[in-house]
Amino acid sequence: MGLYLLTEYPRDAVRALEQFEPEQLAEYLDVVPINTVAEVIKLMVPSIAVDVLKCMRIEKSSKIVMQLGVERGSLLLQRMSRGIRLDFVSRMSPVFANMMKLVLRYPAGTVGQAMNPNVLTVQEDLTVEEVLHVIRNSAEILQDEIYIVDNKQLLVGQVAAKQLLITAPDKKMKKIMSMPPHRLAARANVKSVKNISDWQMRDNFPVTDHHGVFIGVLDRAAIKESMHIKSKSSEESEITGTALAVAELFWDACADLMVPNQVLSNKGKRNE
Repeated sequence: MGLYLLTEYPRDAVRALEQFEPEQLAEYLDVVPINTVAEVIKLMVPSIAVDVLKCMRIEKSSKIVMQLGVERGSLLLQRMSRGIRLDFVSRMSPVFANMMKLVLRYPAGTVGQAMNPNVLTVQEDLTVEEVLHVIRNSAEILQDEIYIVDNKQLLVGQVAAKQLLITAPDKKMKKIMSMPPHRLAARANVKSVKNISDWQMRDNFPVTDHHGVFIGVLDRAAIKESMHIKSKSSEESEITGTALAVAELFWDACADLMVPNQVLSNKGKRNE
């Protein structure tokens, strides 16, 4: 597949590329310019994008993550193991690495700290047939619900996994999805889940950052475990939460200074 197709018809090209194994994609993209690869990664199903980045040479894949920016880059790194994340961050520029470390960290006792980021998500414009293909080839954890995101990774809906088996293959996800009844803020205290009347009846809750970007799932087992862990004093928790909020505001204000030659729209400056 030539650069012309990648640049002129990126969505169609990405849908075709997703049919190949991550190792094959990594080998092909290794000779494609970094800025073009970054645009391709943005349009990929996150689980496939993560597998591709892990298969590429770390020298190049770390630069691709920097090109994506802290917001999109952190969403992908959150899906990797801690050791791989540290390897990526160690190859980045000092300023960018420090910002990445900040947004990847949530205080103890928060939803973000207890959540599972290794969750399958698909984009709303995929068909049922394409989603089933992604599921068969994904190493990520499949929940009872398939979470749907738009091209900016905002959580826009969910579909029961079993529904895919009885739905027409050419049906798009956005036509069959429904909004999740509950969602949790990543920096909220885990104990706040008890405010949801039926929380003990639900297996999973989707987790979003302060801009609505889907970043993981908090399951019932993790909730109960977190509630049994001795919490820090309320004063310390309040200070930590305030510090995190200030850090987020700081990043929102200076995100466009982190990646040279990258044009960010106002809607694109959503980083946690």
